Amino acid sequence: MCKIIKEERYIYEKRKKCFFCSTLLVIFMVSILFTGTTVKAVTANPEDNINLVVLFNDNTIDTKVEDFIIESGGKIVSNLSKVGGLEVKCKSALIPKIQAYDTVKSLAPNHNIKLPKEKTIEFKNYGKRKITANSANNNQPGDLYNLYQWDIKKVTNDGKSFEICTGNHDVVIAIVDSGIKKDHPDLEKNFMGGKNFVSKDFNGDETETGDVDDINDRLGHGTYVAGNIAANGRTKGVAPNIGFKSYRIFNSKGDTNATIVSSAIIEATDDGAKVINLSMSGYDLKGKCYWTDPKTGIKHSLGDDMAEYELYKRAIKYAIKHNVTVVTAAGNDGVDCHNAKKITEFLNTQNGDEGFKYEGLAYEIPGNIKGVINVSATGTTDEIAKYSNYGDKFIDVTAPGGDSSKTGTINDMCLSTAINDSGYMFGEGTSIAAPKVSAIVGLLLCENHSFTPKEIVKIIYKTSEKLDDNKSKEYYGAGLANAYEALAKYK
Repeated sequence: MCKIIKEERYIYEKRKKCFFCSTLLVIFMVSILFTGTTVKAVTANPEDNINLVVLFNDNTIDTKVEDFIIESGGKIVSNLSKVGGLEVKCKSALIPKIQAYDTVKSLAPNHNIKLPKEKTIEFKNYGKRKITANSANNNQPGDLYNLYQWDIKKVTNDGKSFEICTGNHDVVIAIVDSGIKKDHPDLEKNFMGGKNFVSKDFNGDETETGDVDDINDRLGHGTYVAGNIAANGRTKGVAPNIGFKSYRIFNSKGDTNATIVSSAIIEATDDGAKVINLSMSGYDLKGKCYWTDPKTGIKHSLGDDMAEYELYKRAIKYAIKHNVTVVTAAGNDGVDCHNAKKITEFLNTQNGDEGFKYEGLAYEIPGNIKGVINVSATGTTDEIAKYSNYGDKFIDVTAPGGDSSKTGTINDMCLSTAINDSGYMFGEGTSIAAPKVSAIVGLLLCENHSFTPKEIVKIIYKTSEKLDDNKSKEYYGAGLANAYEALAKYK
């Protein structure tokens, strides 16, 4: 369900050797940046229950199907009643029987999304090498913003947008991610609560208790994303006084799945969030999916399209229908996401050893879903970052995400809040670009609560800075998003 947390060209080439061993979701751990997700098919052990997404023809769940699954020894893990979906654990023998119900549109394995390790620079370690003791430890408001946050300065016109609007707590941005360090001094004033969606012992993680209030960030990515939006201390976000909530979807091992992500989107919408930030990226199929049971050799058709893809679409459509603007990261594989056939080849290569076969066209998600604002990443020179995904009619706008491929230094990376001892970290990725756009959306809504998602998109388009004479829309979409221009013209 997770579409999905989307680095550099050398990373892309490394992945390419195993033919895109990962779909991406940019995630940070204390000193490690995660910018790709490995989406592995559910292990098809015939003696175990298989985890499935079951999607119905409309947004109404057929209770007869629920009853049948339970009576046949299966289990209903999640009920997404508002979008007509179920997460089910059952024996593979039930697959054709579930499909036989006329009310079932499709079903598919609920793929696990795993986060591989990627590159960052730890602020504390860098400070010991390069920063003087006074500059690294003076702990003055805005000192790190002044020294390092070129990306925030670029989006805000060197802080000029702060003179118009810095946000308020009447507008809440939902950060669907790895949780939050809620007592971080740069974030605590704008933190407004949240919820955990990771179930007890999820994917064998015994540290997970299933406590809905446990939104503590084990990985660091959610905290990093929040800083780009709402930091107000030594670092600054694009909207330093806006409210945000945290919806945790990853366990301590960096695992999640589509039903968890979709549930979080729906919950954030029902909680009254006006913006949802999805700093994640993955790939999914619109076509036919087959699974061959390794024990029996029987080939199962799992439907005409991937239920996960449709579930994502329904969850995002639900949010937009309720006047919520959804912002997504384009992903960090350096892939032309307009080429759907290549992505299908990737899925077959990645999941073929699990007995899965895909036919049709595959797409990056959630960025490909209609209605979202999909964001690519640029570096200090406003050129597309080497790691950033791109594609004709795929990218809506771009924003600074950092790109150290040219110099390899922190001068081309982005500083934000972290869960490590220093509280800060340098990194790069499209998941760093997307929250800057989410913050701009939030600021616009603070100025005018009546803006609809469609109106917001038009404003972002019209006020973005045109790059490369507007000739490279496959990289930049409408251009470089700018908070000052948006607020100055539409406050």
